Amino acid sequence: MKKIILAFNCLLLATFSFGYDYPLYSKVLANGLKVIVCEKSDGEMVEVQVWYKAGSKDESDGIRGMAHMFEHMMFRGSKNYPGEGDVFIDSMEALGGSVNAYTTFDRTVYHETIPKEKIETVFKMEADRMSNLILSQVTLDIERQVVGEELRNGENNWFQRMHNSVYDQLYPDGHPYRVDVIGYLNQIVSFTTKQCQDFYDKFYSPNNAVLVVVGNVKHDEVFAMADKNFGIITKQIPEQLKYSTPDIFNDSLRQYEYSVDFPVQIYGYIIPKPAVGDGDFYKFVFLKDLLFTNPNSVFNKEIVQDMQAAYQISALSDDWSMYTNFCELYIIMQAAPGNVKVKKAINAEIQSIIDEGIDVQLMKDYLQNLKAQRILSLYQNDYIANELGMAELYLGDFQKYDEMIHAFENITPEQLQQTASKYFNPQNFKVLNIKPTF
Repeated sequence: MKKIILAFNCLLLATFSFGYDYPLYSKVLANGLKVIVCEKSDGEMVEVQVWYKAGSKDESDGIRGMAHMFEHMMFRGSKNYPGEGDVFIDSMEALGGSVNAYTTFDRTVYHETIPKEKIETVFKMEADRMSNLILSQVTLDIERQVVGEELRNGENNWFQRMHNSVYDQLYPDGHPYRVDVIGYLNQIVSFTTKQCQDFYDKFYSPNNAVLVVVGNVKHDEVFAMADKNFGIITKQIPEQLKYSTPDIFNDSLRQYEYSVDFPVQIYGYIIPKPAVGDGDFYKFVFLKDLLFTNPNSVFNKEIVQDMQAAYQISALSDDWSMYTNFCELYIIMQAAPGNVKVKKAINAEIQSIIDEGIDVQLMKDYLQNLKAQRILSLYQNDYIANELGMAELYLGDFQKYDEMIHAFENITPEQLQQTASKYFNPQNFKVLNIKPTF
């Protein structure tokens, strides 16, 4: 049972109660930085994450790939922590920790696993690169090469190369997710330091970020350290406006056949998916997992295991999105005659759900498995931090960390039947046929 107490000092307390009771606290600093602390009293390592509400959706034409570039740039030196190379990585490793980051359409997240006695050192460095990052031409030149090499390496992977050719045809002009996160090489190599500084000034600010700390810590001590190190940052940005989005539900794909220089055939199922906050969001994700992406899903069992008609089912889209996006599901098969049987099997199964409903026991088994996985994952500091960060960013409240699992529990077979008819109807499927060139 969750308990919520609003204390006089505006600290918010709750308990992380799905399987374990971990006290949660939050505080918003005067400069707008929200700090979330989970007191998980075991172990000597602590998870520290800084979530910036900035991703590739915030780029404009001419700077495609800038958000991802900053994921790299932020590991270089800052005013009070200068040096050559990846200063931040080297420093974290010297402290006995590990560090990494990732960028999506909506967010850029920097995360460290560190000994608990080193928290303040990490806060100092995170605060300094939030406000005093060194954006020199030398650093830009080096990181442009690194990102360019990353993009080229992706092009050397047959699956990534195939996906890139498909991706450029998916979204209509004006959609925030129109360009893949990695961006375009010709624009990346042309970035200027002014463009970098403008992006940094526009999006890297305490009032556009969330600090999450999970581990064997005391919230009052963490808040004091956060206030001491981040609280002095005066940099502020205007509240970010929501982007307008074209209607992808009625938009036609530009192309339905592609080629791949690898001996496989792929069916790509491209399904418009509602954004977080839409009334259909949780029902869509539940049915998608139940049918396609869960390891024990209907089609993994039927097509991959029983029929042995496909090697695997790969999902390349993010469930959590601020805007409507395409759910991309790729059925990878041997390039051989008769693959149409896979499409027929998928159509028949979905049509049976639309006509007759879904097996209730199938839903129960999936939920039971999902809960078991979640309970095991709650041992991990990084998992908890991610749950809290996602809830804060997408649902506007870290205390909703378990909203999805509770929403799943309340979904009825009739609702999934309606969802199948509305989103997964074979008559409306957009299926790409990707065939080998030889």
